[in-house]
Amino acid sequence: MKGHTIGCMHNHGMNGVCYLALELNQWTPLRNVMCIVVITSLMVIVCARKAPPLSKDRLHPKLVEARVLNNRQLQFTFSEEIDTLMFDPGNVSITSDTDTLKIFELYPSLSAAEIIAITDVQSEKMYEVSGFVFDTAGNKGSFKKTFKGSTQRDTISPWLIDYSEGAEKSDFLLQFSEAMDTSFIEFAVLPKKQFSPLWHNIRTCQLIAETARDSLQFDTTYYLYINKGARDISGNAVGLFITSITPDTIYSPLGLRGKAMVNDTLVQSGLAVISKDIVLGIAEVQKGEFAFDVRDSSTYTVLVVSGKFSGSNEVSVAQDNIVILKEEERNIDSIIH
Repeated sequence: MKGHTIGCMHNHGMNGVCYLALELNQWTPLRNVMCIVVITSLMVIVCARKAPPLSKDRLHPKLVEARVLNNRQLQFTFSEEIDTLMFDPGNVSITSDTDTLKIFELYPSLSAAEIIAITDVQSEKMYEVSGFVFDTAGNKGSFKKTFKGSTQRDTISPWLIDYSEGAEKSDFLLQFSEAMDTSFIEFAVLPKKQFSPLWHNIRTCQLIAETARDSLQFDTTYYLYINKGARDISGNAVGLFITSITPDTIYSPLGLRGKAMVNDTLVQSGLAVISKDIVLGIAEVQKGEFAFDVRDSSTYTVLVVSGKFSGSNEVSVAQDNIVILKEEERNIDSIIH
């Protein structure tokens, strides 16, 4: 057949709906498939090109709940995620009939819709919290709610939720689970280096070399050891924490492993210190086993302390390493400092 033509008009009706009109001068069964393809393609191309813009979020964020966690902490739960960079203590006021409760810090909890407020010590009375926030689309929401203060102290120990580990690191960055006492932190860096704390905020601390001589050297693994050397604003101490870093960009250490035993029985827990002329690192003993990353297969000395028991032995990568402990108390802090 000859003279087959397709006429096409398109228009956008109300509410952005796309209309497509086609005029077929002639139609034959042999052209069914071709025409369907042409029609579909035209509809996709024209309607996609003329689609209306996506609607903007215009809902204002609302404060759903103000929940007391303890005598120094509140949790604000909002109807959506908020812009945490625009939410600071100056935007919020907490008052009672007699005084104003100071807010020291605000930070996200599990999400940007849940905000933890660190306050001055509360009393067991009614407070009103008011202020404003912005959501991530820039919508402003004002809020006002009441809550009853608490005199119950926080008894939960803080922990590390993020920290430096592995290669290409020149210092230790630590992020704690809650607001910390920034006036106190004690730690050891092994092999021994002098580092100082730099608090970025009430939860994040960076440990940096005090002098150029204390900068981390290549071809060395450095261990950070903290044992009750940091505490939250209520005085709860961090438990045992050990991590290791190296400035090396290519890091392929050898694994040195061993076991610690007392009377033919594996010790359940303890600390192991590895040395060669000087103390090189520290590791936790778990279910009788310890592990270190070393740079060669030479001989090292490992000392294990578990409660009132301790012992040492020469170890290396190429052998089965067993450290036998006997009843003799040793102080880890005096060994590594």
